[in-house]
Amino acid sequence: MKIGLIGDVHAEHELLATALEFLTDEQVTQILCTGDIVDGRGCPHTCIELLQAFDVSVVAGNHDRWLLQDKARHIANAHRRTEFSAAELEYLNNLPQTRTLATQFGRVRLCHGVQGNDLQKVWPGTPRMPVERSQALDRVIAEDDVSYFINGHMHYRCVIHFEQMTLINAGTLRPDHKPGIAILDLASHTVTGYEFASLPQAVRAIDTRAARQPEGRVFRDTQAFDGNWQMSALYA
Repeated sequence: MKIGLIGDVHAEHELLATALEFLTDEQVTQILCTGDIVDGRGCPHTCIELLQAFDVSVVAGNHDRWLLQDKARHIANAHRRTEFSAAELEYLNNLPQTRTLATQFGRVRLCHGVQGNDLQKVWPGTPRMPVERSQALDRVIAEDDVSYFINGHMHYRCVIHFEQMTLINAGTLRPDHKPGIAILDLASHTVTGYEFASLPQAVRAIDTRAARQPEGRVFRDTQAFDGNWQMSALYA
C-alpha cells in the first residue's frame, strides 16, 4: 500500500496538478494533503477543484482557518473570503483538523500541525533551529495505536523516528521553500522524497529513507529531544 503525501499547497495549482498526476501514475492507494490550500501566488480555486477531482484526503491548515475567520489578511499573497464561492467556502469550512487512516500496517494520522493545534511544530533541535516539543504528540505516542503521523506547517520534508511511531513532515509546494512531495510505502516501510525537476513539468526521486527501524536517532517522545539531531531530510 503506497500513500502519496502532499504538504502545504499555498495556491500552487500548477505544481499541485503535476504532483497529483505523478502520484496517480505511481498507483498510490490514497493521497493525503496537509492543507493550507489558500494564500499564495497561484489559483486557490483550481487547487480546490483538483483536490476534489482526485479525491484527496485533506485537513485544514492555519491559513485556511485564517481565511474563514478573516484573520491575518495582511500577509503576502493573502486571499479574501469574498473571492470564493459559497461551495468553495463550504469545502474549506468542512475540512477536518485530523484524519485517521486504518491500514493493515497500522493507523496513519494526518493533521496540519499537531492534532487540533494547526500552529504547533515538532522539531528535535539542530544548531540552526531550537527544540519544539509537543505534549499533544506525546499523548498520541503513548496511546500506541498510530504507526505513522503525517503533518505539515513547517514546510520541511523530513522523518522523525520515535520508538512507537514515525513522524513524516510532508513539506510544501511553495516554490521558495524547496517544493516537493513524498510517497510512503507501508509494505516496505520506506518513504521517498521527490522534487520538481523542471517546474512544473517533471518530478524526480531524491532520496529514500527508512520509515521504520532507522539507523539514526530514535526518540521515546518529544520530551527526549535534546537539540542534537542529525536531520533525516527528504531533499537533494
